[in-house]
Amino acid sequence: MTVTGEKLQRYMHIILYVFGLILTTEWLRPVDQLTDTGNIFIFVLFLIFSLLLHYFQIHWPIRFILISVYIMFSLQLLHSINGISWMSGFLVDFTANLRFIYDANWESITNPFRTLLFFVLLWLVTYLIHYWVMVRQSIFFFFLLTVFFVSVLDTFTPYAGDMSMIRIIITGFLMLGLLSLLRLMIQEQIAFPPAAIKKWAMVLIGVIVLSAVAGFIGPKLSPQWPDPVPYITSYSNKTMQEGDGSKDKSVGYDEDDSSLGGSIEPDSSVVFYNNATEGHYWKVENKDVYTGKGWVSIEEPDVASFSIGQDMGPLDIYQVPEVMKTKEMTTEVSMEEMYPHILHPQSGYLKKIEDNSNTEMNFIYYLGMDKIITEWKNGDPQLMKEYELTYDMPSFDIAELRKVTEPDESMAVLMEKNTQLPEGLPNRVYDLVTQLTRNETNWYDKAKVIENYFDRPEFIYSKDEIPYPDTNQDYADQFLFETKIGYCDNYSTAMVVLLRAANIPARWVKGYTEGEKTVNRGESVYKVTNNNAHSWVEVYFSGIGWVPFEPTKSFNGEVEFYDSELKQQEIKNREDAPANAEQPKVEERERLDKPDNDAESMKEKDERRLDGQRKWMASALMVVLILLAISYISRRKWIPHLHVLMYRRKSGQHFTSAYAILLKQLNRAGLIRPAGQTLREYAAYVDAVYGTNEMSELTAGYEIMLYRGDVEDGEWEHFQSVWERLMKKTSS
Repeated sequence: MTVTGEKLQRYMHIILYVFGLILTTEWLRPVDQLTDTGNIFIFVLFLIFSLLLHYFQIHWPIRFILISVYIMFSLQLLHSINGISWMSGFLVDFTANLRFIYDANWESITNPFRTLLFFVLLWLVTYLIHYWVMVRQSIFFFFLLTVFFVSVLDTFTPYAGDMSMIRIIITGFLMLGLLSLLRLMIQEQIAFPPAAIKKWAMVLIGVIVLSAVAGFIGPKLSPQWPDPVPYITSYSNKTMQEGDGSKDKSVGYDEDDSSLGGSIEPDSSVVFYNNATEGHYWKVENKDVYTGKGWVSIEEPDVASFSIGQDMGPLDIYQVPEVMKTKEMTTEVSMEEMYPHILHPQSGYLKKIEDNSNTEMNFIYYLGMDKIITEWKNGDPQLMKEYELTYDMPSFDIAELRKVTEPDESMAVLMEKNTQLPEGLPNRVYDLVTQLTRNETNWYDKAKVIENYFDRPEFIYSKDEIPYPDTNQDYADQFLFETKIGYCDNYSTAMVVLLRAANIPARWVKGYTEGEKTVNRGESVYKVTNNNAHSWVEVYFSGIGWVPFEPTKSFNGEVEFYDSELKQQEIKNREDAPANAEQPKVEERERLDKPDNDAESMKEKDERRLDGQRKWMASALMVVLILLAISYISRRKWIPHLHVLMYRRKSGQHFTSAYAILLKQLNRAGLIRPAGQTLREYAAYVDAVYGTNEMSELTAGYEIMLYRGDVEDGEWEHFQSVWERLMKKTSS
């Protein structure tokens, strides 16, 4: 028994498909290790499923439906916790993601949409594999591309590609050896029995195994070239430092705040989601020692330990003043970037931390830093992915705050710690705060005067081209009197320094702002990114505690204040006349911070609207051109089906034009008729390619029609079915 050419073709296709699948899985392994993408087996199953549909040549509409069902089911499985309700949330989120793509705001794209795009990418890869297998009958280029891809990742990333490279090379040599034999048999029409093919395969496998073993046990030279990564990194750093004397930082949480200053690059990657009913700031820690260049924290022995689910009330960590109004809130936090600390609400009184898992975990609360660290009960650090917080959010009574005019006898240690300033602080800082607070008698009004001082137009909020202070220059002094441009660290540090210069206890706080509303897993949540990393100020009031203030332009602090001494009518008058209000002027500050939005003329609005319309028209035109280009490129696929529908109800009188269309379509499919070749010779060539005799039969009927001048009624139905089958074959 010998193997026919048709079977050889099938074996070759199977080998190429399998090898293409193996190569593609090698592309997926680094994705699993270098990113937070999980459940890779779902994507591998998708590759297998898509390649099987290609191999069995399932008609493209059915293939599209099956692939779409698999993708949507996978998205629901990976990102839904509420069953079918996820679908409505995803559809709502889909339009927003398209807008993010249009605006090139890649970091804001949600995880379900990223997964959808990843599936589409894998779908395109399977089509390329199908093209290389069925048309080119070689995926050697894909093999080389995979080797290069793994080599680059192994060199420039933490991914270890040793075993991956071994798998690729061994499988590649095996594939090349088998395909060489199959091509030889097909091209030379050599009929080998299966036993001979098995012997060839065994010898090939033996050679590959011996080569691999020799490679493992053989001596290996040490690296002949230096590692390029340190050189590239050091050269990049040197170039940036020579350019502006400093290296830009990325926005986000960082424990080291000892050297503030410099520009910061935006980063829209998601840090965490939370489903708080009201947006508020999230605190990580505070720092109390100002060095003149930045902030450091001195770890104090005052710590409290509690376990997961434990009520924190008996620990006396928080003492809610009797004059304080609070409301209880429960919020679920889902971390996307893992840290060993617990986020807690600014100025809130934390009552309990819970987790759905049955883990044995402890929390260490550092009282001086107002920071909570997670660890296992054996002392090892632990990162929590999801947890639930129960806490009381306070509302601050301005009337009670105004009663504080000086420290009481219990605040000696607190005053020493939180009024610290470095030696050599310029006198003009003290002169400025004296001038600002000369007409105020209580700490609250002094703090508000200092906070509102940064609303002046000479202060500019910016993250670009922010200088570092010189060696003998104070960071806060530089911002207050020289640059007057910066971001939250500049504003918050300057306010703390001014408050301490006025002998008011204050501390520097860092964490995140409330973020923005979005939909995640079918639930309305706040999305907090690295761009929401922020710093602000807290001032201590005797009998009340630490109260947050927000000096940074375009930020409002999300803190609730009220005045118990004001009557309802007076409150209304103050709302109607915000210029005389003593409460935080949120709307006025937003107007000052964003003059371009509020003072925008009608002409500018019209121009912006027209600009938006032009963008959408340009996008629509681009989509139309792309669709036309795709239609033209794929015309061999759809034109035959269109002609079949057009000629299905026509009579035999149209047989001449139908035959001419078939000849044109065969030429478009690559079966070109040489000049001078007869129709019968050409028909025999077409039948040899397709493995049928239908073209010869159709040509014979066409010649009879030409000689006789007509076609009998019964014959056309037979010719029409043959013609349709040939037209469809040209599209495959």
